[in-house]
Amino acid sequence: MPEHLAEIRIGIYATPDDASRITEECGAVLRESAVVHELSLVGPERTPAGGHMPLTEVYDELPEQWRLQHPATDPGSRRIHEIRIGLVTAHPETAPIRDALTRVICPDPEHTSPCPIPWSASSEAAGNQRYGHLLRS
Repeated sequence: MPEHLAEIRIGIYATPDDASRITEECGAVLRESAVVHELSLVGPERTPAGGHMPLTEVYDELPEQWRLQHPATDPGSRRIHEIRIGLVTAHPETAPIRDALTRVICPDPEHTSPCPIPWSASSEAAGNQRYGHLLRS
């Protein structure tokens, strides 16, 4: 079966400590799934690869979600971060892996209240330029 390169992006509005913890837990999920991958955490000052907008614009709804849940509360050190995962899959569909990764942030997708850490996830096919080295791993 041919291998496919994909990228999963998870935007979070979190403290640096929470962002690091979530990234580590996502790494554990990826190691358990035994997929070849590259995992990175980038902060709000970055622009997504191939993109033209900074992360603060890409995920501008996340701070607003937090503010709606916590009116008149200082967000402290919360900032927008993006967890980027390049991976090699045997199938072009990455939804099962993306779903497992988002369970790190939201273990119960059926809960009624908003998540304590606002998040957004997406996935798409990735090109050889950014993740081609994973095919040779």
